Amino acid sequence: MSSYYQAMRKAQDEPLDESKDPQSAGGTALVRLPVPHPTPALVARSVSLQRICEQLSPLAVVESNLRVLITGCRPGDGASTVAAAFALDLSQRLSLRTLLIDANLRRPTLHRTFGRAGARAPELVLDGPMQIRSTGWAWLDLATCYLGSTEVERREALRRCDEISRQYAAVVVDLGVVRLDARMLPLARESDPILLITRYGYTRRQELATTAAALRTAKRTPAGAILNATTNRIVAPMKGKLNQR
Repeated sequence: MSSYYQAMRKAQDEPLDESKDPQSAGGTALVRLPVPHPTPALVARSVSLQRICEQLSPLAVVESNLRVLITGCRPGDGASTVAAAFALDLSQRLSLRTLLIDANLRRPTLHRTFGRAGARAPELVLDGPMQIRSTGWAWLDLATCYLGSTEVERREALRRCDEISRQYAAVVVDLGVVRLDARMLPLARESDPILLITRYGYTRRQELATTAAALRTAKRTPAGAILNATTNRIVAPMKGKLNQR
């Protein structure tokens, strides 16, 4: 077993705080959320996100497989949170069998978002490059990826990930920051919508433009941008020095 999966197992065994119940925040409850942080469930209740999901969901019927990809323009934009929220709405409110893929190879975090306190999440598939486990939500599974160290292993891993993805009605892919690491971008078919996440007071205009340009270079066109309007700002490192240049 690779060191990647060993690290994932170790993280799952760490105790998580389930004291916060997202259902107490009001609104229509989905099911009890077995995660330490309620943010994705709260975002999934937003009207704007639900409208986007409703516009995209017919693709799951017409094309037999809906695949939406989420990328941040810089680390900390909130792409993983938005990806988890999309997966929750598609699976719980719209009742689509959904696979959420953590394709952020530089900093995978979704295994913590859907971790259970004091228990190891049951594994459904352990098949080389893709490991699938239950999230505790009906109709929603979480996949983590490992590409290997050679080009041959990478191509086979991407082929297998694509093959498994086609078995689900809906697939949500957290690409991380694709302009910094585009290894999982081949999972995006030419017609798949790619949504860019920007964060208020944090994402720079140039980073948004560079991300869009990187996608165009790869012959992938962004479907749009989502503003993470959280007021809890992240201070950009060395911001003063950058502004002086």
